[in-house]
Amino acid sequence: MNKKILVLGLGQNNFLSFLYAALKKYDPTFTVSVPFYNEITSDSKNDTWMYNNENIVFKNTIISFLLSIIFCLFSNHFYQTFFFILFVEKKIGKSFHFIYKQVIAKHFFIQNNNFQEFDTFHFHFLQYSYLRELFLVPKEKKIVCSFWGSDLLRTHDILNFYFVKKALNRCTLITCQSQELKEIILSKYGRNLGFKIQIVTFPVYEKIYDLMDLNYDNKEMIKIFKSKFNYSNDKINILIGHSGSRANNHLQIINSLANLKNKSKIHLIINLNYAITANEKESYKKELIDTLSALKFSSVILEKFFVNDELAISRLASDIFIHAPISDALSATMLELLYASNIVITGTWLPYKTYRKANLNYFEIYDFSELPEKLDLIIENFKIEKETASKNKIFVSDYFLSDLMIKKWSQILS
Repeated sequence: MNKKILVLGLGQNNFLSFLYAALKKYDPTFTVSVPFYNEITSDSKNDTWMYNNENIVFKNTIISFLLSIIFCLFSNHFYQTFFFILFVEKKIGKSFHFIYKQVIAKHFFIQNNNFQEFDTFHFHFLQYSYLRELFLVPKEKKIVCSFWGSDLLRTHDILNFYFVKKALNRCTLITCQSQELKEIILSKYGRNLGFKIQIVTFPVYEKIYDLMDLNYDNKEMIKIFKSKFNYSNDKINILIGHSGSRANNHLQIINSLANLKNKSKIHLIINLNYAITANEKESYKKELIDTLSALKFSSVILEKFFVNDELAISRLASDIFIHAPISDALSATMLELLYASNIVITGTWLPYKTYRKANLNYFEIYDFSELPEKLDLIIENFKIEKETASKNKIFVSDYFLSDLMIKKWSQILS
């Protein structure tokens, strides 16, 4: 029996394509439509073969606009949200922007017969702006809401709380990636939601793991990569953070290493590849350069979004990964680097019990003040620690590259 899924919310294709490609390979009877997917950068082009968008109607008609206006005028949700923004948030402009967006959303639904032929509606990244269509879904349909991480951990305004809580009470199932995140959902939005929550990780990008396998012992290719991107060929290469966002705490990490005993043995790498605007990048890059220079670190700052072979080899070219952001769900970057035998140092405040459950070996710090001593010990015992880290490859493969996760996704979305 054909099972039809409509995907709405954040359309970041580097996440969506991995999930729905794996789902379609596991069970070809799924039909997946993603009307509004987008690429994270111009360098990032992910597969779209798994999407069936041919029958989605995007054209505008006056009649549909009028019908959508009439619908909104008779919608309790429409008035409740409008007055909440107007009188609780006290934002006049935002309240009228909500009217416009809600009319546009309903118009899209009307043009597509309210998507009556779909069985499941899957919403990604649970924030106000990505959930407008949820309240337009026909009442008998299944709704799955998926938290990504920062949508749960880094949004605190009153409208998001009001809107997300309302959406969670309306939906059928909720997904998150760890037990810790489930507890945050229950604490934040109500323990009555417990029966709806399913813990399941997003599928990994298997192509990168295949490419890492192909290049794992290719010392010549790794050496060429290091020379091309100013990695060091004679020092320990330490990658700090996974993106250009200040939330990665690059500066806090660098400053904490000011008195590192083995400073001369390391080469720091920061990649401002995404999650930062062009204007922010210039000022942040200057701060990083000034700090690295003042502390006399050997380093390189990149602005390259690696894909395919370059991404795989970049994982193999670094030796240590320091990952201590403000918050996170589960890090695809960290998992790839663990697979590539990097020694990983991360923060105890991050919800990574799933990694411990998978028997992965990595170091933790409670505070940045612990980092220099921890790193010095790793450097002084580098060969032993690298050997221990190499065992993560099989653990990642057994836990994250099996069909168990996608089987659970199939059950959730059926």
